[in-house]
Amino acid sequence: MRYRRLDLNLLVALDALLSECSVSRAAERLCLGQSATSSALGRLREHFNDPLLVQVGRRLEPTALGLELLPKVREALDLTREIVDSPAGFEPASCTRQFTLVASDYVVGVLMPAVSLELARVAPGVRLRLRDMPASRDGEVVSEALDYRRSDCVIVPQRRLNPDYPHVPLFSDHLCCIVCTQQTQFAEGLSLASYCAAEHVVREFSDGRNLAMDAVHLLESGIQRRVAVAVESFALIPEFIVDSARVATVFRRQAQRFAQRYPLRIHPAPLAFPEAVQVLQWHPYQEHDPAMRWFRGLLLEQAAMLDQPGS
Repeated sequence: MRYRRLDLNLLVALDALLSECSVSRAAERLCLGQSATSSALGRLREHFNDPLLVQVGRRLEPTALGLELLPKVREALDLTREIVDSPAGFEPASCTRQFTLVASDYVVGVLMPAVSLELARVAPGVRLRLRDMPASRDGEVVSEALDYRRSDCVIVPQRRLNPDYPHVPLFSDHLCCIVCTQQTQFAEGLSLASYCAAEHVVREFSDGRNLAMDAVHLLESGIQRRVAVAVESFALIPEFIVDSARVATVFRRQAQRFAQRYPLRIHPAPLAFPEAVQVLQWHPYQEHDPAMRWFRGLLLEQAAMLDQPGS
């Protein structure tokens, strides 16, 4: 179908090309050959009288017009998808969609195993794709995850919430400390002095610009700690605590899971860290998508169960 001389099928190609910034990856996404995808790019360039993608070093980058068009094209495609899907309604048992969610490995570890089991029970055809927090282009991870990475949902700490996207609080947690059970000097707990004197294992974000919550609070409080090991995954922290006199500051739910697998002792933090609230966000154009509304509800249900005894 054409509208004002443009084949509307090319909007799907435009979305893929501007999202992937690669003809070969766009071709894979579109299930087309590279020559057909290159031809589509040529027709789009001719229609818009703009290159849309230009070579910068070894990669393609969107032009100013390309960046302007991308959110509009996505909005048009999302609305089209909503119109097409709306008559069918939604039945979890027959759903075969893939839901892509972005979250830290802490959130994935404490929440998503239960979500996965519930999906297997009520919606066995659903596929779950979990992605770690992206290294954002401008320090804003929510738009990076939802607009550029085309994820369905993102779970972020409340301090990184983006008010331009719908959101709802998901669950909260508190920071505590873990030490190796063999270290008798920590048997009775941690004072602020012993906390500062000890070597620490910390979670450090790969982009180098976004500090973890404990690091932000310590910096604001003027407290320095001796960082011995920095890792990019919460899950790696216990490996560097066992058989050492090091200390790590982690979330209590995560600490409890670590202590089930490693010889670790959990202590209250020697200073008052703020409550850590995790927030669920999604794209405005998916607000009324029946499948997405159901999936968000399932996430909220499973998060509420984290506070039940035995969770």
